[in-house]
This record gives sequence, C-alpha cells and structure tokens, in this order.
Amino acid sequence: MLLLKKSFFGIAIAIGLFLIVAFFLPSTYHVERSIVIDKPVSEVYPKVSNLHHWAEWNPWTASDPSVKNSISGTGKDIGSVWSWNGAEVGIGSLTLHQMEPNKKITSKLAFKEPQMFESDDIWTFEEVPQGTRVTWINEGELSYPVDRMFGLFLDSMLGPDFEKGLSNLKEVTEAS
Repeated sequence: MLLLKKSFFGIAIAIGLFLIVAFFLPSTYHVERSIVIDKPVSEVYPKVSNLHHWAEWNPWTASDPSVKNSISGTGKDIGSVWSWNGAEVGIGSLTLHQMEPNKKITSKLAFKEPQMFESDDIWTFEEVPQGTRVTWINEGELSYPVDRMFGLFLDSMLGPDFEKGLSNLKEVTEAS
C-alpha cells in the first residue's frame, strides 16, 4: 500500500511539474528560413503563388510516395486550396488567403490528421542585388499544455524541411 501511495504521489508531482512548466512556455511559435535565389522576383514569386508549382519543390511531396494532391480553384488566386492525403504527411490543406504580387503571400495551413492543427504560412519576396531573398515563415498558436511543450521542438522539426524546400525552390527556379 505504501508503494502505491508513493507511486501515486510521484505521478502527481510529475503531472504538476509538466503543467507548471507548460504554463510558462510561449503560447505562440514562429519558424523562419530564408534563401537568395539568383533570379528576379517576377520569376520566383509565381513558383510559390501558383499551387500547381508546389509539387516541383515542396519537401514533403517527395518524402511520401503515397500522397495524393488536389488543387481546387485556379491554384493562383485567393481562396485556391491545395489538399493532400498521404500515409507519411497525413491529411491537410493550404488555402491562399492574402496575396501582394511579388511581395508577400499568406496562406492558412490546416492539418486534419494525424493531429488537428492550424497555422499561418507566410512567404515574403525581396529584391536584392543577387536576385530575390525568399523568406518562408510558419507561425501559430500553441494550446495549453501539450502543444506548448511540443512548441519547444517545432523550429528543429520544421526548420530543416523549410531549408530543403527553399533549396529545391532555388534549384527549380534557377534551372528555368
């Protein structure tokens, strides 16, 4: 009986510590990566603003051979949606939300499986002497308590994929 009480007390302390630590963690996250592409913004922007080009450079499409992609709408206007369903990448969608030609794209990203999660996907384009600086940002809210703990790892999880996607985008764009 004493062992049971000690076990219960230990579990209660662990849960309490988890909840206390999570309370003090940020309620939002921000992941950002950039690359310079040796092409003018007028050639780079369409590779991101037109969802029909995403399969050419998107890092997750190549990682899941089972993925089924579909695009509704024109693929390049506000309200167009790119949806996917795959064993590795799960089920989700990206909806073009705001577009400032050759400057910025904001999309709503929604995952349905393996876990429901929504965020903002933001792209900025800046002309620089070497071509175009492209910045890929993903940010969103983190619910208490589990998502806040998960938020500690988002940059290290998403960052390498963003770097790969930007590298792919650079390769595809500079080759065209």
